Amino acid sequence: MPAYIFYPYLAGGSGLTFEAVELTDDAAALTKGLQILAEHGSAAEVEIWRDDELIHRERREAGGGPLAT
Repeated sequence: MPAYIFYPYLAGGSGLTFEAVELTDDAAALTKGLQILAEHGSAAEVEIWRDDELIHRERREAGGGPLAT
């Protein structure tokens, strides 16, 4: 299974933490990214990396919900 690393960021660009998880595919990683964004209320966005490739960046909408970019 591929390993994914999730990086939630504050609105100013500061990193909060990271989480590394093995998942079955990119679709599972996108679901996990939304979960991480929901769990970190102060995060403005989360980046999802597979190996050394950025596969997705999810930003929180102004109203608080996630917005795919």
